[in-house]
Amino acid sequence: MTRLGWLLDASVNYDKHCLTLWIKSDGVTRGYLHDFQPALYVTTPLLEWMAARDNPIPQMILEHPLITSCSIVPRLVSVYDDHPTNVLEVRMAADSMWSVARDLERLPAAVVFHADIDPVQQFFITEDLFPFGRIEFTDHNGVIGSITSRDTREAIEYETPHLETVRIDVVSKSTHLVPGPSDPIDRIVVHHNGRPLTVQERDESATLLAFQHLIDTIDPDVIVTWGGDDGLLGYLVERADVHGLTLVLSRDGSPLRVSHTEPSSFWQYNQVVYRPGDQVMLAGRIHIDEASSIYYSPRGIEGIIEGCRLSCVQPQRVARMSIGMVNAAIQYYTAFKMGLLIPPIKRNPEFLKSLNDLATIDRGGLIFQPRPDVYEHVAECDFVSMFPTLMVTRNIGPETICIRETCPYDHQYCVDVPGVGFRLCNRRSGIVANSLSLILEKRAAYKQLIASGRNVERYSRIQNTLKMILVSCFGYLGFRNARFGRVEAHAAVTAFAREILLRTREIAESLGLHLIHGIVDSVWLRSETPIDIDKIEEFCRLVTNAVGIDISPKGIYHWFVIPSSRTVGSIAPLNRYYGLYQNGSIKIRGLETRRHDTCAYVQDCQMSMIRRLARGRNRTEFLDLIPEAYTVCMEYVDRLYHQDVDLRDLVITAKISRVPTEYRTSSRASIAALQLINTGYRVYPGQRVRYIITDEAAETPSKRVRALQLLDTSDCYDPDAYARLCFASFENLFPTQYLKNSGISTSRTLPPRIETAK
Repeated sequence: MTRLGWLLDASVNYDKHCLTLWIKSDGVTRGYLHDFQPALYVTTPLLEWMAARDNPIPQMILEHPLITSCSIVPRLVSVYDDHPTNVLEVRMAADSMWSVARDLERLPAAVVFHADIDPVQQFFITEDLFPFGRIEFTDHNGVIGSITSRDTREAIEYETPHLETVRIDVVSKSTHLVPGPSDPIDRIVVHHNGRPLTVQERDESATLLAFQHLIDTIDPDVIVTWGGDDGLLGYLVERADVHGLTLVLSRDGSPLRVSHTEPSSFWQYNQVVYRPGDQVMLAGRIHIDEASSIYYSPRGIEGIIEGCRLSCVQPQRVARMSIGMVNAAIQYYTAFKMGLLIPPIKRNPEFLKSLNDLATIDRGGLIFQPRPDVYEHVAECDFVSMFPTLMVTRNIGPETICIRETCPYDHQYCVDVPGVGFRLCNRRSGIVANSLSLILEKRAAYKQLIASGRNVERYSRIQNTLKMILVSCFGYLGFRNARFGRVEAHAAVTAFAREILLRTREIAESLGLHLIHGIVDSVWLRSETPIDIDKIEEFCRLVTNAVGIDISPKGIYHWFVIPSSRTVGSIAPLNRYYGLYQNGSIKIRGLETRRHDTCAYVQDCQMSMIRRLARGRNRTEFLDLIPEAYTVCMEYVDRLYHQDVDLRDLVITAKISRVPTEYRTSSRASIAALQLINTGYRVYPGQRVRYIITDEAAETPSKRVRALQLLDTSDCYDPDAYARLCFASFENLFPTQYLKNSGISTSRTLPPRIETAK
């Protein structure tokens, strides 16, 4: 019988040697798909050594017990190929793919392609399916006979299924701020349809049973947690084991279990990234851990739905993927559809360059050095997705870079890259441009829908998801392990961007506007007189026409502040500024209130000072309010000494970049990390440690801070240390010259401690 429904999820079934599909149609249906078999592609010199007509290689490979078919097919082996090459196409059951791939690698000089594409992802790409998409299927007693998509990746105003969603929070009985695994459960709060449902029975065992009954009654499609992968759901499992109970959150009835693997730490975009090994994947339901999902928070389920449509990957994987992995999945989709094989490793390594070549090529985006000051009559203008637009319109990709002195096509397709010694070839569209064009088109369409006032909240979330993917595509292009990346392509993007920003400044100056700051794709323009919006719009039209990339006004400021550097007062930091728009909103970048390594109390202190400054509507009024901002700061400092602060607001979070025992100096973060290690916790590079400053001046390092997991209600904080942080957040708001003119001393004596009962 043919039915309509929504595809929710899919997975490899290792017991039935097939795919399991979960479909929402008059309830949620579980079906088994036996017909689909993923493919691996193999190149080996054996294909060239033997005659093509009666090649015995396929027959030899078919002797493998897990391989069901083998044939010779034409495919593009490299992005540089103009014509396909004969390769082996090997098919097997979905659960055997990785085992077969390992065996095929033993063929003489063999290269196995597509081994990185999960069987489910291959199925989605081959059949043009994706999670949360509308489908038509036949179901014969739980066996899926056929399935076709009634939806497209390109759709803008698409429908999605109604998803029953719950969020789980667990409250423990503990004397510590952070409960431990041995602390019993006090209550479990299940948020459903905007209502908190509190499960709290006479004892822990009854609470767990009541929680299980509530989940069974609601029958959610999506379960959201905070830290579900990294401890919360594992804690529930441990507490259930204490009472001999089994929790079931999957729809197939399997017990709730945490899959334990070793965590990993790695360098990415010049920082250490930690990836927890534990993951809780559910069958038939979607578990989203907000703490690790860049797509869910604050973008909601819409971000994951759009990520699934673009990447053709299961929702629980998308929720846990990095932006680079999503970019890779989108490129894999494009390559698959182009008949281009996906290699097991990057196949175009960077060649050695001279120091002169590196100095010429590897220069990054252009940033104008600003001058610390308080400005008025300032307008901000932003280019729309500058880097990805350059990658599409200039056709920048690994295969389009030409560094040869002579062109085989007599330069008829060549485009010079400004300021570097190579060119681009526009003879054909590259894989990177093909992968990004749909994302750019969809984002532009959603921005138009938002401007028209249609489904603003939903479309804003989708648009922000697309923006995240576009922001990261440039970095991924230069990533050393990107299969279709190339460092010269990365350099070409920045070369065009530098040229565009210089041209933008010329146009601004021709209109009598002074560029006071510029960061890669954003510029701040000052006029000697109040800003004429018509002139700003004219500026945007001229720049758009001149460079071929849209630029639009972001806003006009009452005042705009570029503070001084913390070390040299005459120099401004490049990425630290704030200002008050004429519509009353405040833009802040680089200050403590936006930093993840600043405690909530200091963030609130600085934000309160900025709000006090925002009462000024011009430069003069702003300067007059500096003493009032200092008064606000002192109010926060006084509260510290009166012990009128919640400890949780003083928690500082810091990322450690190495194994804690390898630190040569006793930084606060390394001390907290060592405390955790000494009490049995495992801490990895890239992880964030949380701590309270207890006695910053203590001679013994271990007494200076206290790791959050070890804190209890008897611990106290060091008011002097936090007062200094508040004072620093005040000083970092202003150019040095205005602090001096205000008469407020930057070197001050802290208030005396106020002794209180402890």
